[in-house]
Amino acid sequence: MRRERNAKPIVEARSILLKDFFDGRAYHIDAFQRSYAWGLSEVAQLVNDLAATFLSQWKDTDHHSDVQYYDPYFLGPIIVYRENGRIYLADGQQRVTTLLLLLIQLYRLASRRDDIDDLKNQLGVLIKGEDAFRRSFAVSAERLEPLLDDLRADRLIGLDAAPPDIARVGEAAEHILACFPVEIRTDALPFFGLWLLHRVSLVEMDAGDGMRGRDLFDKMNDRGLRLAPLDLLKNYLLRDAREDPDKLDRKWRSMITALEMKDRNVPIDFVRAVLHAQYFDADVVEEHPGPRDSPPHEWLARNEKKIELTGGKGARVALLTEQLEPLHGRYLELMQAAGEYHSELETIWFNAHNGLTRQFDLTLAAVRRDDSDPVFRAKARLVANFVDLFVVTRGLDGVPYGPSDLAKVVDPLLSHARNAHTTEALGRVLGKAAAGWYQYFDEVPSLRYRSSGGRSFLRYFLARLTAWLDRETGRHESVERMLTRRDGRWLYEIEHLFTAKPGVHDTQTPSEAEYGKLRNRVGGLVLLSGDENASLGGASLTEKANSYVRFNWLAASVHPSSYRSPGNVAFRKFVVAAAWTDKFLPYQAGDSVEKYIDTRADLYRAIATRIWSPSGLGLTVPSSEDASVVAPRPGLIRAEGSGRVSIADLLGGGLLASGDRLVGYKKGGEYWATVLSDGRIRTASGAAFKAPTSAEADARGASSNGWHFWEHERTRQKLDALRRRFANPA
Repeated sequence: MRRERNAKPIVEARSILLKDFFDGRAYHIDAFQRSYAWGLSEVAQLVNDLAATFLSQWKDTDHHSDVQYYDPYFLGPIIVYRENGRIYLADGQQRVTTLLLLLIQLYRLASRRDDIDDLKNQLGVLIKGEDAFRRSFAVSAERLEPLLDDLRADRLIGLDAAPPDIARVGEAAEHILACFPVEIRTDALPFFGLWLLHRVSLVEMDAGDGMRGRDLFDKMNDRGLRLAPLDLLKNYLLRDAREDPDKLDRKWRSMITALEMKDRNVPIDFVRAVLHAQYFDADVVEEHPGPRDSPPHEWLARNEKKIELTGGKGARVALLTEQLEPLHGRYLELMQAAGEYHSELETIWFNAHNGLTRQFDLTLAAVRRDDSDPVFRAKARLVANFVDLFVVTRGLDGVPYGPSDLAKVVDPLLSHARNAHTTEALGRVLGKAAAGWYQYFDEVPSLRYRSSGGRSFLRYFLARLTAWLDRETGRHESVERMLTRRDGRWLYEIEHLFTAKPGVHDTQTPSEAEYGKLRNRVGGLVLLSGDENASLGGASLTEKANSYVRFNWLAASVHPSSYRSPGNVAFRKFVVAAAWTDKFLPYQAGDSVEKYIDTRADLYRAIATRIWSPSGLGLTVPSSEDASVVAPRPGLIRAEGSGRVSIADLLGGGLLASGDRLVGYKKGGEYWATVLSDGRIRTASGAAFKAPTSAEADARGASSNGWHFWEHERTRQKLDALRRRFANPA
């Protein structure tokens, strides 16, 4: 008797746009799945890959209809299955959750503007899926809903007491916003939203039921399939081998195994980094994506004449034996320094902490295979110091410093670094590129604590100052510890010197709001152990300073005893030797809060310029007479042909003048600002900003597009109108 059998359906796969993938759906996570596990580096890589692909095509003269002709972007396969009327994610949970966070952050940015309601409404529908009767987030996980609700409503999120997996989601959301280049935050926002929803796709593989979903997941993630791009590259390189193929294969496998022991994605990242470092030429416009954005074997095949891989038998093999194989050990050492703090290469760790997942291309361009270990490490330090200076000066300027922003600076330098054979020559190349960056240390007093974001840079900046001062005075406060989270909490927290509790200090400020802005300035902040920070409450600075003396010198210097106690000889000698006796001042009861914060800000600026001085970083900065900078300054970097215009351009073109007043109106409020001679905008808080949108955010606590918000008081013209006049003179 024939037994009854039910044939299972064949696995279906289809290409699907991002808007359709999220439209009317909620993806559930089964109990066997791990929680959200992506770190900031994975988040940054996804966001910056998307941003780089988009910005390589967008022009600010485009119309919305032009987006349909932009090149698409493929996000890879996602495996789903269905049970009890629900759709479950078998593979792709990390990507889908991150994409949901990306949509939420775009929704938040769109909600702060009045001119893109269509995009905001579409994003709002996609964020919450299923149907009209069951409105849940597109990734349906009960534990995530309170956090997602706060993010969607643009409320301040508190992660200090959150479980680690929830904290990781919150940190990922904040990092997505930090990774957005300034263009996507402002002018390009509606174009990026359209492109993301209508030109970005993935492949959805429907496995049917849960058992087949898990089985398909295992098959898709087996070793052989995952390494397919590398297998194709190996075949390409060894195709013209003249020596023993088995010997070359052993070299290849040994290299790949060593790299993969670090992480499964390291081998392909390493290959792409080497190709980019050794062969990319920013002066050559390529029809196809560069080595960072293509399968390596395809990019090599397209460019083999240009990089001389057609010069006879063995030319391709030489890429393995003379480039990849000799450099892979160096790359592993760099990766080790990025993941584990070591004082000799500490700035590599700092850059990784700041989300720069692609920081080694410039190092690999500068390193020669015959460099000794000390020379290699000296070059690695130089490049890492340069990248760290990039982060700090951009952070002080209030603009993003993610991988795509760094790439705009690094790409023009690669060929120069390849020709800099010594550490001295490399120091000159990097110093010349950074010559225009040091002006941004004048922005230190404008840096302040903001509840709406930017705390990661502020924490980093304070940690570097705190650790450096302790190191110079014989204490050993660990910068690594200051920048570490444990069990979802920061071990060190930003501490306000002056409490928010009204009436404790005689501030002489006109309003409570102005006092709030005053106490948030960087000169009124220190870093303290989280437990100590929480215990101080609303005490006055005179009372709190008694506790400060037990901790780092940046905090202890507030207390008068630091300048007279017999045990503080090393600190006092340092202050005198540094010629900072006018900057290191204790707080006395009754001192002007504003004056003391200004004095401390001046001290912080002095320390910062010492830490990041050219000589301290190993950079040789040319004099102003011959400083022909080969890399763009860190700010609104002008893309070729994009017509970027800054406030400084409007000043130079006579459309604005120093001292001109700007006014903005929003929801019944009136806000004023002043144009400064250096191209910045000073708001009522006293802070100055290069970007109009940043100035708007400071003035009213929210932002839309500052170019459309501010208008020239005298002519009543919007800054955007002045910008268009400058870009297109009659």
